[in-house]
Amino acid sequence: MIEWARSHGVVHVAMGLLSVVCVGVGACAPDEKMELSPTRSALTAGARSGSYLVSFVAGGVPDNAAALVAAAGGTIAARYLTAGAVLARSSDAGFAARLRATAGIQAVGAARAVHSRIAPVLAPVFAARSPKPRPGAGGDPLSSLQWDMDQIRAPAAHAISLGSRRVLVGVLDSGIDASHPDLATQVDASVSVSCVGGLTDTSAGVWSNDLIGHGTHVSGIIAAAKNGVGIVGVAPGVRLAAVKVAVDDVNDPNFGLVFADAMVCGIDWAAAHGFDLMNASLTLDPTDPPIDDIFCSDDPDRAAVIAIVRAAVLQAARRNTTLVAATGNFFLDLAHLSDPSGARCRVLPVQTPHVIGVSAVGPTQLLSSFSDYGVGAVDLTGPGGDALVLPNPVGQVLSSMPESSLFYQAAAQWNGQVQDCSSGTCAFYAYIQGTSMATPHATGVAALAISRFGKLPPDVVLAVLSLTAKPLPCPAAPYDPGATGTPATCVGPPRFNNFYGAGEVDALAVVK
Repeated sequence: MIEWARSHGVVHVAMGLLSVVCVGVGACAPDEKMELSPTRSALTAGARSGSYLVSFVAGGVPDNAAALVAAAGGTIAARYLTAGAVLARSSDAGFAARLRATAGIQAVGAARAVHSRIAPVLAPVFAARSPKPRPGAGGDPLSSLQWDMDQIRAPAAHAISLGSRRVLVGVLDSGIDASHPDLATQVDASVSVSCVGGLTDTSAGVWSNDLIGHGTHVSGIIAAAKNGVGIVGVAPGVRLAAVKVAVDDVNDPNFGLVFADAMVCGIDWAAAHGFDLMNASLTLDPTDPPIDDIFCSDDPDRAAVIAIVRAAVLQAARRNTTLVAATGNFFLDLAHLSDPSGARCRVLPVQTPHVIGVSAVGPTQLLSSFSDYGVGAVDLTGPGGDALVLPNPVGQVLSSMPESSLFYQAAAQWNGQVQDCSSGTCAFYAYIQGTSMATPHATGVAALAISRFGKLPPDVVLAVLSLTAKPLPCPAAPYDPGATGTPATCVGPPRFNNFYGAGEVDALAVVK
């Protein structure tokens, strides 16, 4: 989901992008607060979609997969051969039950069938401020505004390494505007794709159309070019691949959501094409009410999604493709999500084995007022911004943005739009904040590590980042900077606690 939760006049973003209660810009009043309980309410009996993710007992996709699905009354729409699953379609209400009872079938979970016609939507352009370029030593014109890069010592790291072009990072998000001056040389079109609806589409007009703007912002944090324009990313020497997974058709009722079929498709694509890293600044959405980002094992569809996503991540890990994911922006302890039945509940993909989970800190290196946390979910932390620490917009994170995107429009509300016209052609940027912004900092540092040491298994990537991270101690209790009324409890030593994991990623420590 693309999370869009307003608090204290700012927007918290963590794809989850335009969240549960806001299906478009302006859908929430400025002072409206999203409520999300860590306890899941009873599921309502909603209409199931006609699409299903299916996995098999033997692992992989067996030769008789089509026959098994057909016997239950369905057809196969897509095969994820690396992830070991298929996307099946059926209009028969009894299809899932019959298929679950079929020998050789491991899991069957409803997946939302997306029937969007994705086309560019031109947005109004607001006046942007154009600060006088003040490049730092070895920086680009807007580098002086990148407090986040200074905090993880990225400029110092760049004196040693910018990262290697052999390293490929997939951005599982809302697409990447490959025409942006800071990204035009960074995106590898030959391995970019849209997976919206669970089907691959390599048309550049689809995966590069970032109407939302979130994927372009994330991409700039990872690898914006060191080219004398705008900003510099954590690892400007590596390649990016767009893997669109968010529904971005404003006429689609699922606008801004990320479903498991797209995610499994994206993981399968990344592993099959030899990606080193995947950045998932997102949380997956269920396909039935409540759309709460929480998957509990007592619901057969949600349990199936847990199993299938887990298997896909495992297969990617076996190919040394590492997934780095955001915790989310609801100030929740993900280690204590509960269900009335006692079922185990989790947020995906961050609470999946072999996934590196990232929380967010602001300019003071304290847990951001919106960041989720929790043992088993947080491995590391990174700069995600916090406008409660510094006034808007400078407490947030600056990165690339399409001029016509919805996030760029929204940034006008907090004077968060920035242009760099020093090269003669204006490039556009925006300040936003969220665990979505923290995650690509960790991914960028991981890209520098792989550039130095070569392709690595996910657990080794985590070990390298953990051993080089800056330990952060628990803040004084009670900790509730956003005045939620439910203080967070930090537990553990500086080297590993439930707020920051092993600490904040450190780019310089990784490369020297």
